[in-house]
Amino acid sequence: VDEESIILAAQISEVLNIQHNSLESVKLTKNKYLMRKELEKSCLSPWFRIFSVYKSQEANYSEIKYPCVIKPTFLSGSQGVIRANNKSEFIKNVKIIKKLLSRDEVIKKGGDKAKWFLVEEFIPGREISIEGIVNDGNLKELAIFDKPDTLNGPTFPETILITPTTLKKEIQIKIIGTAKIALKTLGIVKGPVHIEIRINKKGIYIIECAARSIGGLCSKALEFDGDMSLEELIIRSSLGRNINKTKLKGLIKGVMMMPIEKQGVLREIRGAKSALSLSGITELKMTVKRGEMLETLPLGDRYLGFIFAEAKDHKSIIKK
Repeated sequence: VDEESIILAAQISEVLNIQHNSLESVKLTKNKYLMRKELEKSCLSPWFRIFSVYKSQEANYSEIKYPCVIKPTFLSGSQGVIRANNKSEFIKNVKIIKKLLSRDEVIKKGGDKAKWFLVEEFIPGREISIEGIVNDGNLKELAIFDKPDTLNGPTFPETILITPTTLKKEIQIKIIGTAKIALKTLGIVKGPVHIEIRINKKGIYIIECAARSIGGLCSKALEFDGDMSLEELIIRSSLGRNINKTKLKGLIKGVMMMPIEKQGVLREIRGAKSALSLSGITELKMTVKRGEMLETLPLGDRYLGFIFAEAKDHKSIIKK
């Protein structure tokens, strides 16, 4: 269920002779450039290029089409992801990416991957995510999350997720079909998956495809029949239980990741009681503590916390 542990999980499963994703397939999901190269073989793909942080980009400016998105190849949570609409913004944002990739903790996490950054076409349109579990190469979709906020940049903070989706059934079928093709291409045959997708008039684009479940505390927004959590469902599936008939509980559920809007030291938290008193809000969970340093995107890598809500219809939950 964690991005940092999936390589180790594949290695341990190999030793224990447990069905698992191959080390090669997991590595594809952890490197955005390698993933993009593999997915272009079978899925609709944006144009993309990879550049070294050590070389001047002047010679490469002619290759760039705008708008584009600049991103590290290995970080998650939208860290380091920035949109550029023209040459001057591209130059400025590359400097930001290089600053991020020069940090000791980032180099320690990424190794040689910290020497590179990816530039790819900005894909407009509606964004959704799929939560699922794969068994023997077959995807069981558990939830499709809508993202009601428009995510057009310059940074791309995760904000609000709502499930079930309001997409028409025929669109859902096409999205799941695209997800299955992507998983097969990447060689993902077992375990939880979290897939980010954008939809526009040109078609369905895979933005990310991770061999893990949804990040942070967002899984608390998912509750299945029998009061099962997502984590319990993952364990049941790993033990060979049949989860094909599993369904979400009836209410509309939502989670908001509270963004960090200013850099500084957290001194005080206000308004939590007022937020919890609102109809439909079920829980508020802070994940940072007083005295901790906060940093905004694209350099930051965390959120203040999570707000959970539920309602009988989508219009009510967005309003709450």
